[in-house]
Amino acid sequence: MKKDIHPYFVAESPSIIGGEDLKNLRKFYAPILGADAVVLYEYLRDLAIEKNINEVFHDYHNITYMLRMSLSQLNTARFLLESVSLISTYIDDFNHKTLFVIEKPLDSKGLKQNIFLANKLMKIIGFENYTRILGKENNRISRIKYLKDASTRFDEMFEIGDLDLSLNEEKIETKTSKSNLEILNEQIKLDLNNFNYSNVYEAILKTDTLSFFNQIQGQIPTKNLIDLVKNAKENGFDDKCINLIFYYANEINGYINFNYVNKIIKDLIKQKIIYFEPLEIYIDTLIREKKNMLVTKKDLFKASYLESLSSKERVYNN
Repeated sequence: MKKDIHPYFVAESPSIIGGEDLKNLRKFYAPILGADAVVLYEYLRDLAIEKNINEVFHDYHNITYMLRMSLSQLNTARFLLESVSLISTYIDDFNHKTLFVIEKPLDSKGLKQNIFLANKLMKIIGFENYTRILGKENNRISRIKYLKDASTRFDEMFEIGDLDLSLNEEKIETKTSKSNLEILNEQIKLDLNNFNYSNVYEAILKTDTLSFFNQIQGQIPTKNLIDLVKNAKENGFDDKCINLIFYYANEINGYINFNYVNKIIKDLIKQKIIYFEPLEIYIDTLIREKKNMLVTKKDLFKASYLESLSSKERVYNN
């Protein structure tokens, strides 16, 4: 859902975005997003890395003059960047401000793991160009209250049907039994159409684990991962607990590493942390310590979700 933003904004980046990242932006994203989106990303990135003593707010509409875009072009470029998670947009209705969080572009490895972007890129530039450009490639967030996620989703800007799942076929074990293949096929049909929750925290709470893995990783679950999930549930974890562990692994490493997740689950079983409330406290503490920040993305997602529940309750009571 595309939402209106407040014109005064601040741009921040939780990580360093360097020349190699901009090269990946132009190589992998420009064919999908177009020149306007690439220029806007670089402009916002420059604002985010400026070293200012005091927090400086910028005028969104002024970008139309700086980049010689119409407001319509500017908004479309922003929606495109949001839809592929290059920027996240948060609106603060209390203070009438907007926060743009600028994220790193995927490299070739990350792109191959993202089935949606990989398919989109291949369809635009062709299979030969796709394999050629991939073959060449051998933290703080603003502490502002009252934020709610206003970013455009991928499926609002691009069609997600008819995806070529063979791009990630090397991720699926070849020695899979017939019954497991049937499970995988059913899971494919389910996952690629299960985009009901734009808020990550709500997805953690309400999405079954294999679907959540597919959405956050952009891959089809392997037999090993299906077995890992089954084993975790046999030890008392429910879907939302495993989803939270997957989210943590992805947040720390940039992807879900099977061995890393397996180790975490074994450690949690030993500590008897198998219920969501204590697990969430434990995971939140780990993220804050590892990323050295007081407010994390998950905190913002959770605040936005709880605010949406409060809003619905107020509407219902009125």
